[in-house]
Amino acid sequence: MEVCKSAYAGNEYVGLYAKASDSFALIPKSSPQKFEERAKCLNAKIVKASVCGSAYLGVYTAANSKGVLASPLCDEKEVKEIKEEGIEINVLQDTRFCAVGNNVACNSNGAIANPDMPREAVKEIEHALGVEVVQMEVAGYRAVGMMVVPTDGGWIAHNRITDEEAEKFEQIFKVKGGNGTVNSGTPFVGIGMVANSKAAIVGEETSGFELGRIEQALNLID
Repeated sequence: MEVCKSAYAGNEYVGLYAKASDSFALIPKSSPQKFEERAKCLNAKIVKASVCGSAYLGVYTAANSKGVLASPLCDEKEVKEIKEEGIEINVLQDTRFCAVGNNVACNSNGAIANPDMPREAVKEIEHALGVEVVQMEVAGYRAVGMMVVPTDGGWIAHNRITDEEAEKFEQIFKVKGGNGTVNSGTPFVGIGMVANSKAAIVGEETSGFELGRIEQALNLID
């Protein structure tokens, strides 16, 4: 279990570019070698992919142990390539929420979603990820995937979540967690890291204090 620092082509907001579960880690086909090597710390199968013709896999996907939910802009070739890696993938149909990763946060026990999503979209999420979905705001924001990073071992959320929100996260994700920041004060943890229950990759600007909070919240302390 470890927390690794990295950047993607000089950008410390690594959560924009990758998405991980305990069994696989999606990284861009165009990943710099240094980032690809660092992704190995997640101790999961590395799958190089594209979604929407983009490197922003963290923005356009949500994932847990069941599989991947991808943006409605994902094309058939991209879906096929991910399926060929043995990963179940479903494509959200509602084009109003193309940035799936910004609007959904999940682990293998539960998920939260943007409260503006219609019930039909919520049903799609539940089918794709095999978990119940709760619609809610996080720290006053609706783009919940940017606000919280859940894994099967813990969760870390925006540093201004309420006690009530923290209690809800424990009920939904069925693991304990905590709040924090990344990259020297950024509260939008979803864009600043990619994690599973084995490890996390955070931006290079993340401080030692922040690393400690992340390790504790995600239960990555041996």
